Amino acid sequence: MTVHVVGAGMAGLSAAFTLTKAGVPVVVSDAAARAGGRCRSFFDKRLDAPVDAGTHLMLGANTALLAMLDECPTRTPLKNAGTKMTFFRKDGSRFDIDAARPLSAVSHLPELYSLLCESVMNTPAHQADAMLFLKTAAKCFGAKNGAVYLAFPTLYDSVVAPVEQYLKQRGAVFRFGRRLRRVENDRLIFFDGEEIALNSGDKAILAVDPENLSRLVAGAPEPPFQTIANIHYKTNVPLPAPFVGLIGMTGHWAFAKNGVVSVTISAANDLCARLSPDALAGIVWLETANALSLPARTPPFRTVMEKRATVLQTRTVNKTRLRADIGAGNVFVAGDFTATALPCTIEGAVRSGIKAARTVLNQKRF
Repeated sequence: MTVHVVGAGMAGLSAAFTLTKAGVPVVVSDAAARAGGRCRSFFDKRLDAPVDAGTHLMLGANTALLAMLDECPTRTPLKNAGTKMTFFRKDGSRFDIDAARPLSAVSHLPELYSLLCESVMNTPAHQADAMLFLKTAAKCFGAKNGAVYLAFPTLYDSVVAPVEQYLKQRGAVFRFGRRLRRVENDRLIFFDGEEIALNSGDKAILAVDPENLSRLVAGAPEPPFQTIANIHYKTNVPLPAPFVGLIGMTGHWAFAKNGVVSVTISAANDLCARLSPDALAGIVWLETANALSLPARTPPFRTVMEKRATVLQTRTVNKTRLRADIGAGNVFVAGDFTATALPCTIEGAVRSGIKAARTVLNQKRF
């Protein structure tokens, strides 16, 4: 009686974590060379520094993620950056809000809405599911733990590696470089020719992106996607805070760590279609440098375009989100795009994995 988890991103890892805690044998397969999915990090030779493909901040409201990490004894803790959030406008003026005191943001809501909505939903503010965003914002700024957490030295070190190590220590098997070709009659067929029959009691959780899921499972929708652009600049010039929100600028957030300033741009489909990576990097640095009083010359940089970072999160698309049990026999699904009642975020991915694992456990055929 084994559960095969296909996909070692945060959804797959949290599913495996939940199953392993319940004493269920787990095999995790992934097409990549190591775990992490979109939470991947790498050493960039041009910048001579480790960088995250996508830079993230975590909040105290990310209770599922934080609870999972708290159970991992060998880990690099997330850095508690306190509750203050600093924002700069394009003209260089600034203001702070306290994430633990929601009323501190009230007077700034008109100018914060677009930035926060597009960051959380990765969808242009005028298209995004406003009700889902507002419910999520209320949970984040109304949480008992109002702290903001940052990953040091990398997202992989703080979020991915601890869970992977926990699973390996408890007997979970990881098989990397294995891409699933198709699912057929309760069989998993991989591109390397291996076939795994889901015998009585065996299950599979497909924690893959919507594009691959639509290829593997008949009838699974393939919704439209949105890009996230991350531009990493090699510079030791300090920012006014470890992370800064950018109001009315092309970039949404700037982070400083490891001798690199990283600027994240959400809902970036149109920008990436209109501008080359070099042009975009130049515009973003000029705006950020002017607002934060940084040197005007653009430092060496690396642009990472996550062209299919998340699905477009409109009200219409959100109505098509899948449940963990898709009625495909012993095959279940997980992913931040599934029906978690959360946007497509790390927390959403973690909760989707937990939900899929619990759905499997509730089948009562183990």
